Amino acid sequence: MESGNSLATTDPSIVDFDGVCAKLRAACEPVRAQAVSLHDESGDILWLTESSMGPDEHNAVRDAMEAFARPAAPECSVSDLGAGRSAVLLKAVNPSRKLVGAAMLIIDTRHVAGGARDSARFLTPPLREALAAFAAMRTSPPLTLSPPGTLLNEPARAPAAVRKPAAPQPPPASAAQSSPDRPALSRRRSPAPALPHAPADVPVLTAAVVAPAAGLPVTGLARSPVPAVSAELDRLHAALRRTPIALHVQRLLPLAKGSPVKRYEVLLRSGSGGDPNTAPASILKSAVENGLGSMIDRRVLTELIGWLIRHPGAWREDGIMFSVNLTRTAMHDEHFMRFVGLCLAKSALPKATIAFEIDVQTALKPSTNVAGIAGALHALGCPLILDDFSMQTECFDLLRLPAVKFIKLAPQVTADMRTDKLAQAQITALVQMARVLGMHTVAKHTASASEQEWLTALGVDFVQSNRVSPPVPIETLAREEAGR
Repeated sequence: MESGNSLATTDPSIVDFDGVCAKLRAACEPVRAQAVSLHDESGDILWLTESSMGPDEHNAVRDAMEAFARPAAPECSVSDLGAGRSAVLLKAVNPSRKLVGAAMLIIDTRHVAGGARDSARFLTPPLREALAAFAAMRTSPPLTLSPPGTLLNEPARAPAAVRKPAAPQPPPASAAQSSPDRPALSRRRSPAPALPHAPADVPVLTAAVVAPAAGLPVTGLARSPVPAVSAELDRLHAALRRTPIALHVQRLLPLAKGSPVKRYEVLLRSGSGGDPNTAPASILKSAVENGLGSMIDRRVLTELIGWLIRHPGAWREDGIMFSVNLTRTAMHDEHFMRFVGLCLAKSALPKATIAFEIDVQTALKPSTNVAGIAGALHALGCPLILDDFSMQTECFDLLRLPAVKFIKLAPQVTADMRTDKLAQAQITALVQMARVLGMHTVAKHTASASEQEWLTALGVDFVQSNRVSPPVPIETLAREEAGR
């Protein structure tokens, strides 16, 4: 896969909402869109270029969706947000002219002084093309894995007896009224966000039914802080969209002899010239500090899923898994887990093919709703990996979370294992605890074969080391498969 290519240009059936937003921005030029968001037919957010939306924007979406639902509805709706800003809502319909969503552009009020009539001039051919691409993502069936000898995009036959998931029940009225910080987007809301339609006999995984497992607090995902919309932030957002990226993978080597299990950590690398083995550290740091880190995580996830769909031979074998690191911004993004569910539903990848990795120190922060994240991943069938796990007492509470399947030991845990019996006892205790809980342990930064022998004797399952298994471009996996 070429570095930095949008999935919209390579595989239109993938959920590439960021690519649609970029097309909408470009189609509006020379009028500058301060923010872009995509919504389903109920008004619920599918994607937004900022971290969150204010009540005025929510009300604009609600009013527009009500207008779009009427017969002979207009193609666009305009709402004055005050402070010289207006929301232009554009209707997205399928080939049968059925409403499937809407796109909202926040622009300067001067450009829409005449209201909806004046905003109609925005519906240029490039903008209509972007809306059509968005509508196609809302209506096309998910990709399925076909038997050998058939095309990848050809729908596979579902088993004769497939039990369909029960429809989630709407919350009671009292519960809906108890959340003043989340204004309703429509007077008649669907109880669950709609995913792209699939054949009736094929079960579709939805992120709407995600809930923490029994025993964990039932709380929503934490809201991300609202960054001020400034020229500097807008330039950073544009730079993130333009920055080419490449994916590398590093294998976690099993210490059990002859084990065929394959586990890979997915690493972000710069797709431009220069050192291909380094991550774009400066822009990543700026993105996280300005609340845009989840945008990076979204790009990595869509690039990974797109590559996996185009190279099924590289992962069809049993026991393969790819883990993606989550920034702290993604853990505060209330829409990120829903986006993950949409991507997995479209890809139809087997469960546990994609895992997510969270740094323990980030997970322990009170502002991080790690229980909600873990519950969501568990419902989606995605394993959770705890990185830099140490012997601190508070770390052990994280082992109660659902979805946790791997523990990566902090380097200080294994640093003195050859000379310190207490260090050996600590590793043995962690390994035994993990086995009782059905988890695997990973040691990092091992430098020699003798260290691997010690880890094997202590019962550790995997090692991750640049010396014994350095990161390689993900395309290497396809070449290995072709050479077999």
